[in-house]
Amino acid sequence: MLNRNLRSYGFTLIEVVIVIFIMLLMTTVTVPSLKMFADSTKLRTAARSINGLLEFARGSAITERTEYAVLFDPTNKQYWLSLKEFLDESQGTLTDSSRTNLAASLEALAEKNSTDNTGTSSTGDNSMVPLTRTGGLLGIPRDLPAGIEIVQINSFRNTSKSSDVDYVTFYPDSKAEDFEVYLQSASGKTFLISVSESTGRTGIRELTSEEIEQLGLVANTTK
Repeated sequence: MLNRNLRSYGFTLIEVVIVIFIMLLMTTVTVPSLKMFADSTKLRTAARSINGLLEFARGSAITERTEYAVLFDPTNKQYWLSLKEFLDESQGTLTDSSRTNLAASLEALAEKNSTDNTGTSSTGDNSMVPLTRTGGLLGIPRDLPAGIEIVQINSFRNTSKSSDVDYVTFYPDSKAEDFEVYLQSASGKTFLISVSESTGRTGIRELTSEEIEQLGLVANTTK
């Protein structure tokens, strides 16, 4: 038999309001942290991707005895691999024929090096095309993740927050051009990817808030 004196317990309106308030408070605290974590992850991934391409270019230059370049386009937030032979600055602006006519550029380069058949392969039309592991990567842009910007490039050609395309060259003797590129997330975190002139070695590190302020790279967190 049921005890008629037992009471039915439920939540009062005040209790429900308190629980909702706590949930909202936790969400308010957690969401910004999750966003900052996501931004940091995207920034670190982008920096490692760029560093990987730089190391690949260095290794290719040494292995193939050919000068390679990695180009950066801050305006379009892209970077890509090219042969130094494909770059033309004669008109005062940088053009990369690997982006416009890779086949013709490879043919011209093969003709130029036709006296040395090392590392070449004949095609059906008897032209000589350089046999290279980089052929499928030349001129193909890689996009930075949303919210990640190239905020500054330092090279002997440019030391500013320029929107112009710039590049770093890697040489067969394992050396390179001294080069720095700064990546920044919307939350203000900033990574430096650097190339050593004497060794061609690359490095990544996160800047401190003091370094960011000194460089004038304080992010606009509203973008």
